Amino acid sequence: MSLNPFTAQRKKREEKLEEKLSELRALQEAPPAQSQPASSFSPSSFSSKENDYEAEDFSKYLPASSQVEQSPPVWQTQPGKYYEPPSRARQCFSKIQSAFMIGGALGGAVGFLYGSYVAIKARNVIYLPIAVLQIGGAFGFFLGCGTVIRCDERKAVKIDDTCN
Repeated sequence: MSLNPFTAQRKKREEKLEEKLSELRALQEAPPAQSQPASSFSPSSFSSKENDYEAEDFSKYLPASSQVEQSPPVWQTQPGKYYEPPSRARQCFSKIQSAFMIGGALGGAVGFLYGSYVAIKARNVIYLPIAVLQIGGAFGFFLGCGTVIRCDERKAVKIDDTCN
């Protein structure tokens, strides 16, 4: 007799697996059940499945709140109030702000690389934040200036019809 308490459990599991294995072998060795020959195939066997699918009520899978008849949403606006898009100046300012932030982030990354190099070469760590701020500010400033140029109002293009 083994002193290991799990040996008995393992033996029981092995016996159950052996029983299942013997059942499966018996099912495999048994003669196959009578099935329809391939020539007696009829498409009507699939149509009943399609009809079952069409006849089934799938609303039982939906939550109760969606099974209630709901009216379309009604916009509750006060008379005279409507959506007004932001002014051109506000749009331009937001573009400039975004460009400055992107330029600052890109310049900060480049400044970190350059500042790290200089700080190691000069053996002075103070060069690192100075380079990050200077180069980040410069990149942000120039990218913002480029965006100001693009914020100008575009002139309407007239098409000349004299060519026809």
